[in-house]
Amino acid sequence: MRVSPAVLLVLVAAPAAADPVRLRADALATSASPAGLLVLDADNQLREGLSAEAVVWVAGARTPGEDAGGDVLVIALKGQTRDGKIGGRLGRFVATLGAIQPVHIDGAAARVRLPARFDVEAVVGSPVPPTVANLSRSFDWMAGGRVARRLGDMGAVGLAYAQRRDNGQLAFEELAVDTGAGLGPKADVGARAAYDLANDGLAEVSASASYRLSKLRTEIYGRHRSASHLLPANSLFSVLGDVPSQRAGAVLTWKAAPRLDVIGDVAGRRIDDAYGEELRCQARLRLDARGKSMVSAELRRTGGGEFGWTGARAAGRIAVTREVAVSSELELVIPDEDTGRGAIWPWGLVAASWERGAWQAAVAVEASSSADHRYRVDGLVQLARRWSVGK
Repeated sequence: MRVSPAVLLVLVAAPAAADPVRLRADALATSASPAGLLVLDADNQLREGLSAEAVVWVAGARTPGEDAGGDVLVIALKGQTRDGKIGGRLGRFVATLGAIQPVHIDGAAARVRLPARFDVEAVVGSPVPPTVANLSRSFDWMAGGRVARRLGDMGAVGLAYAQRRDNGQLAFEELAVDTGAGLGPKADVGARAAYDLANDGLAEVSASASYRLSKLRTEIYGRHRSASHLLPANSLFSVLGDVPSQRAGAVLTWKAAPRLDVIGDVAGRRIDDAYGEELRCQARLRLDARGKSMVSAELRRTGGGEFGWTGARAAGRIAVTREVAVSSELELVIPDEDTGRGAIWPWGLVAASWERGAWQAAVAVEASSSADHRYRVDGLVQLARRWSVGK
């Protein structure tokens, strides 16, 4: 779906009657290819209960003679009744139905609130091609629905079903259930499960529970996920093998001081027959009340034989003035096994940003060494502006 950015913005801005259309344009350029990217987004409250949004990106040519391409990420019209019991969306958007995997589609979605605290959702459309090329989408469609029952004011349980076909062939078919509830002001629980009817097996099962004290939040979680939950049934990777993974652990978030947060994540992971640990400890210190200046440090450990590694990361952002800020990040990774591509892989980034009124600008330089490159240096420049058009 190719759309001229100028035409798109006119389509979005034309119906404005109440609030002004809010526009934003981001232009980015990088030395990596080199390549360029222009991102335009707009949103508008047309009238009470009716709004529109759009996001467009235009990519610069990466090789000599290649035409620049652009695509629409989101262009949708949303509406609902004044009491909020009926709502819908029409256009290009990401469709979500509880624990069903999200799908980027061109289509329509509707939601209706029924008596006895029941909600019904339905989605139908054509999946968006993964590239900006005008690919044929004959017999490509997705349809699904979800029925949910609200549990008081702090919970719900839902049952969803969705099917997708690519060129007439079954790409995925899932049946899923999700639930979540607040157990008072301090505790929350949630769970979700998706069964893959196309591959006949569990696609995803996850559960979590959290409890909050005055300065400490504790969460325990567990998850099982199959690759088929992320890949179509007719994908080559699904044909070669569907290796599930499991992960379980606990996260502690401690507000050690008014501006200091300490986070610890301890988990175990299993992929096929390989086991490994996932450990993370992070501290974030806000240097001002609004958090515009902040420093952080993180240690991370990922086990798993030849794929295991240990890493450290430090980052900082300092607001020099109200308009200018500088930031820097540094990462060091030590792989468990030296494959002849370096015993330490460093990565660093230095950036500066400027913001004044509707204008924003930033420049950054990054350098790294990894298993793929002995060394690499890239630059990135960003320029952005916001507008309000209309009343």
